[in-house]
Amino acid sequence: MDLLERLNSHYGSSYQPRGTLTIKKDKLFEYTGPDTDLNTYWMGLHLANADLSLTIEGAQRLGITASENVLVIKKAEADRYYGGEDLEGHLGGGFTILKTRDLVVGPGLLEDGRVKNILPKSRKTRR
Repeated sequence: MDLLERLNSHYGSSYQPRGTLTIKKDKLFEYTGPDTDLNTYWMGLHLANADLSLTIEGAQRLGITASENVLVIKKAEADRYYGGEDLEGHLGGGFTILKTRDLVVGPGLLEDGRVKNILPKSRKTRR
């Protein structure tokens, strides 16, 4: 099973890429530009890693059709998550896609009764 099939299976998604998928050092990239040697250059949008963790962009792409490992949170929780906080009081385990009612927030890691914030520091809002 290739990485895209594993991601679609884990998240219950039917995501189909618009461009070429490449894997470099266990990272999945989607490239939609002109023909080039993708084995030589790091190009494209980083979507996910081999451990099934998603980037924010990967969560946006897969989250549209995802039906499994999706956690719906309140807008106030989304604001706290973007601020860098972990979210307490959520059961489950493993990588998940966080959504509000209308919006894909991003990726998270459910463990020990909380959602661990896995957003890169550069993508968090400052308070």
